[in-house]
Amino acid sequence: MPLSPAPARGADFLSPYEGRGIWPTGAAAAAGYFAAGIVLTLAGANVNGLFPPLLEPGPPARLLILALGCAGLLFRRRNVPLMIAVTGTAVVAGLLTGGGIISYLLSFEVFYSGILFGSPKLSRAVEKACIYTAVLLAAGMGVAYGAWSYVLLGVLQAVIICIIPLWWAGTLRRQKDVAEQERLRADTERSNAERAAEMAELSLRMALASERAAMARELHDAIAGHLSAVALQSAAALAGDNPELDRRVLAQVRSESVLALNEMRAMIDLLESGTGSLTGDAGSPWAAPAESGERASMAGGLDQLQALAESARLAGNPVELEVSPELETVPEGVLLEEAGAEGAGAQHRLPVLLQSSIYRIVQETLTNAIRHAPGEPVRVQVRRSSDEIRLNVTNSLPAPGSEPGPATDGNGTGLRNMALRATQLSGTFSAGPSPHHDNAAGDSAKMWEVSVRLPVKGTP
Repeated sequence: MPLSPAPARGADFLSPYEGRGIWPTGAAAAAGYFAAGIVLTLAGANVNGLFPPLLEPGPPARLLILALGCAGLLFRRRNVPLMIAVTGTAVVAGLLTGGGIISYLLSFEVFYSGILFGSPKLSRAVEKACIYTAVLLAAGMGVAYGAWSYVLLGVLQAVIICIIPLWWAGTLRRQKDVAEQERLRADTERSNAERAAEMAELSLRMALASERAAMARELHDAIAGHLSAVALQSAAALAGDNPELDRRVLAQVRSESVLALNEMRAMIDLLESGTGSLTGDAGSPWAAPAESGERASMAGGLDQLQALAESARLAGNPVELEVSPELETVPEGVLLEEAGAEGAGAQHRLPVLLQSSIYRIVQETLTNAIRHAPGEPVRVQVRRSSDEIRLNVTNSLPAPGSEPGPATDGNGTGLRNMALRATQLSGTFSAGPSPHHDNAAGDSAKMWEVSVRLPVKGTP
């Protein structure tokens, strides 16, 4: 929720109305002062001030000056500069023409309203005018009459006309400013609380969406991969007439089915436990290395790559698997000896999440090769170079005019999942045709290559 702009100090924050115009209390003040002037004049109590008038206009002119001064009060809260200009002019005219007590009362109102309702700059200017006027009144009485009694009378007059409105309006103004600041602070805190609640809700939605995406990815990579292997191996067995091959295929089908059931059970157990994360966040069982030898993630480790290769061979695709010597004998999650590398003898852990990602990528590439290039040879290379794991999977593409595989079209989900797994581990991923390879017969042929680089350091 966007914050409303804060009004400037001195704005009319008592008013719920916008714009400028006649304010109801200004009309009441104008009517009150006009009535007071008429009553004082009719009662003969509107006596002249201590300074003699310079002009002696008739009653109509004085009534007009009074009406002008009261008309300015109509804008005392909504247009303070206009009020000061109109009423201030009437006050000066009243003092010069012997306007009497009502002129002094109007000057009180000019100072009071100017300080209380004016803008910050105008309010400070009126405050200074009050002080200067008070000094001039006291000094003027002393100069005009030359007696201390008149000076004291001038000081009393200055206090009533200038000092009292200065103190009174200034106090109210500060109280209003403090109240407005508190209101704005409360509005800001409320708005910030609403924003925090919205951000928390958004974060929750994003977390749920991330978990759903991770679940869909795991289902695709795990279950779909195993079921695809079962379907393709069954098709290969049905296409031939070899009882020994049939037994091997049936054994592999059972193995794939058991693995699919185990991984589905692992996913259900994780979801029901309420702990951990499918996204591999640090601190979850999906990211931590296995301490007891039991699998902490759905996917297998590097020690199960050979099983994937054998499954692809049974489906009809020859697979050549090459794993670096320092990696191929390392069980999942145990200490890794970097033999022959710089700093030989240093012990390292191969993160479970890294092994899981390599396994899933190899599984997906082999499944794609079986589906889109049946019978074509596949080469899988897993090597360690300095602080990263390099994975390359290549397979020949079917020759033009050859019989299409069981699935020639796809929606790209597998490629997206592989790219996402590499990105989550701060690695790189590329996949596409590569004409710079030779097939198993030594002939130049178009190849499909998947290349992945995954850093070891910094992987949870």
